[in-house]
Amino acid sequence: MKLRLVIRTAVIVSIALLCVGGGVYSFFRLNSVESRKDFDLYTLVPQSAIAVLETDRMAELVDDINEMSCSKDNHFLYVSELFVYLKNYLHTLLEETPHGFSKQMNKMLVSFHEPDNPMNQVLYCSLGAGDYELVESFVRKYCSSSFPSKFFDYKGEEIRIYPMPDGRFLAAYLTSDFLAVSFQKRLIEQVIDARISKNSLLEVPSFKLMYAGKNANVQATIYARFKSVGMGKDTDGIRSRTYLGSWVEFDLKLDEDAIYCSGISHGSDTIHTFINALRHQQPIEGFPGERLPVSTFFYNCCAVSDIEVMCSFMAEQEYAKATYSDYIKERDGEWLDFLKTFADGQVTSCLFRSKDTTLNSYPCAVMSMPVKNQLQAERRLQSLLHTTPKEVDAPPLPRDYPQYHLYPKSRGYRFFILPRNTLLTQLTGITESSLYTYVCFYRGHLLMAPDAVSLIAYIDALENGEVLSDVPMYEESMVSLSSVYNFVMMADMEEMLHQPEAYVRLMPNFFFRQANFFRNFMLAFQFTCVEDTVYPNFVFLYKGSKDKGVVEGQ
Repeated sequence: MKLRLVIRTAVIVSIALLCVGGGVYSFFRLNSVESRKDFDLYTLVPQSAIAVLETDRMAELVDDINEMSCSKDNHFLYVSELFVYLKNYLHTLLEETPHGFSKQMNKMLVSFHEPDNPMNQVLYCSLGAGDYELVESFVRKYCSSSFPSKFFDYKGEEIRIYPMPDGRFLAAYLTSDFLAVSFQKRLIEQVIDARISKNSLLEVPSFKLMYAGKNANVQATIYARFKSVGMGKDTDGIRSRTYLGSWVEFDLKLDEDAIYCSGISHGSDTIHTFINALRHQQPIEGFPGERLPVSTFFYNCCAVSDIEVMCSFMAEQEYAKATYSDYIKERDGEWLDFLKTFADGQVTSCLFRSKDTTLNSYPCAVMSMPVKNQLQAERRLQSLLHTTPKEVDAPPLPRDYPQYHLYPKSRGYRFFILPRNTLLTQLTGITESSLYTYVCFYRGHLLMAPDAVSLIAYIDALENGEVLSDVPMYEESMVSLSSVYNFVMMADMEEMLHQPEAYVRLMPNFFFRQANFFRNFMLAFQFTCVEDTVYPNFVFLYKGSKDKGVVEGQ
């Protein structure tokens, strides 16, 4: 749900690690040899870019990366093929340039393009006096000698195609002012188009406004564009379309055991994005640790003072419509009206481990929502269940669960089964093919889960005081976040990488492709909205070579 829409930005933050931690340290330990006027690399970036990494203090940033505990433990992130080649060949080149590269080459951009993979990137560098010859020498060092280089004319500009030792080809656009390289010739053509037409990313009003207010006193900046999935009509009917939304600017800060990325998004747009849905919500205060079982390895807490706006956005996502029908649509309308009447401003969802060892391969999942007037809410729920058409295939609600011997303190609470609906899926992102939802009222909250065992285990943990709030790793991950926010999420990446299909979709596939790196981190993410401005913050907290996890000390 939310993670697929917001976590893309975390992916871009992680790529910044590769750019410096994967082997380009020597390349950017530079000496200034002149004070030539810098070329504005943004005049080359195509408007199709979904993200841009910028730094003009690479040597300092690299020093901090190398001092991080994850680097010392040999945990690196390799997601850009361009930097793999830099790592392999630049040490040899530097031996032939004892005076170092020019001041201009201390500034670098990397733009990222669709589809999102390590090949669809462009690296840009400004060039100073003598750098043109240096780059040509560098290219000859690592390009294959088996096949000759080729030169193509594109709109009067020269694109050089260099064969690589592994059979691939590198496209380069080289002038006395700059270098742009990519494994995709079409992306270099887009760079040339942007330069000739003067229609680069810098001409996009929303990006230009944000870029003009950039804080210059930072090591690196990441610009990322959020995406939204909307609906459009085509000749074959209605189908899903993807739209690009507002830009967000992030400043990167590092310390020994954490990566911090603080961001800002100016103003709203007309695109139906998660950020714009959050702008309609009243912020909430405080973290939910006292209402999360101690074995929780994933949770998010979202403001839903205007729950209709939030559900309207979530209902557009494909996972929420996979099994839609008129009957389910009618049930969704009933339960949404119920929540609009009784929900009290926020929703917390969590995944945690069960005491039942036979269920260890499948996590418990619960959504908790504070309600106004629990007694009236329960009466209204029973009335709805009484008037809803009966479903022949609905699962029975046993009077006595076998799991009660493991969770004795959950006895005495009444459970209900809602007819098939997608509200749980919309509000949590958890997809269950049956669409039946188990609910229970507990301590002024409405609990919803895809199975009864999750409710029993949740209630028993809270009744025993076995909660997350005093766990050191949890507390540490919250320190740098605001206590007033519209959305917060935390995940133990090691645990998330081992979850079944119904839950792994909460995280982008990128994390699974780079599992060896991300399993070493806790991720905390937050959106705070103040009027029309949104402040997103990421924290990657390194767990160390010994996995401390969320449940450290348990």
